[in-house]
Amino acid sequence: MKNKFLIPVLAMIFATGLSFATAEKNKQAVDYIHNGSSWMAIPEIDCGTPGARECQVRLQDGTVYSVYDLNNFGSLKKTISKVPFQL
Repeated sequence: MKNKFLIPVLAMIFATGLSFATAEKNKQAVDYIHNGSSWMAIPEIDCGTPGARECQVRLQDGTVYSVYDLNNFGSLKKTISKVPFQL
């Protein structure tokens, strides 16, 4: 008789516990560029293989900016590519 009561109770406890352990929804992946006065969010840039060069992006107006993972200067993305990526 104990087993018939205990198993459903444990199932309810586990179900309740797992309802609070759901995965967080992914935020949109973004990178950042600094235009001299402020940070601008841009879509995530795949810089390819990490290397010694700065990952750069060329905007439609022709300006070239370095790409950062976060909106701070310590998170510069690196690449082996010599050519800036087109945005």
